Amino acid sequence: MNTTNRIGDMVAELPSAAKVFHRYRMDFCCGGSQTLEFACSEQGLDPKAIIAEIEREGSKGNSNVLWSDQPLDTLIDHIIGTFHVPIKEELPRLLELAQKVEAAHAEKPDVPKGLAHHISNIHEEVNEHLIKEEQILFPLIRNSKGSNANMSIKVLVQDHEDLGKNLGITRELTNNFDLPDHACATWRELYLSLEQLEKDMMEHIHLENNILFPRALGQ
Repeated sequence: MNTTNRIGDMVAELPSAAKVFHRYRMDFCCGGSQTLEFACSEQGLDPKAIIAEIEREGSKGNSNVLWSDQPLDTLIDHIIGTFHVPIKEELPRLLELAQKVEAAHAEKPDVPKGLAHHISNIHEEVNEHLIKEEQILFPLIRNSKGSNANMSIKVLVQDHEDLGKNLGITRELTNNFDLPDHACATWRELYLSLEQLEKDMMEHIHLENNILFPRALGQ
């Protein structure tokens, strides 16, 4: 592992590296092709110190399943079970929480105004995206026809780029999930859950962009 490695490849080789990149808000999913050296220079960080932190994280005995070594069927099953199924349940819950917070705290200057509408848009876009994967791409890969899915994968990668931008907007609307002192329990649950959603979506996109899609295309 060195400073010229691509950060997406680093997470593929050592999944616990994702925790370190989360801490420093390094985009290892859509931005997984950037080198560690470049990503660190953007934030004024020492890449060697980041490598040392990644190595410490990896030594804690965390589960580090190397999905690049697993059968594609197993990887797809993991993506569906770990990310697709939960997000279908979580986004409607987050929408309801956002609606409650905006309604109950409408007069407060730090209320996340427009967040419910934003989450509603994400919900619609994510549902469409999951349908494309589950009904079109994943069956092709399972039938060993993933190499014929180049155009479908390009569309899905663009969807991921759009989702990444929407996650950035979520941070803007919530002031980086910074809770005001007067935040109620619902408000706190909303922000904590949105921050977890961001982490889960980055893991999800990473597994597809940096592992599943290249392997399906034979790259």
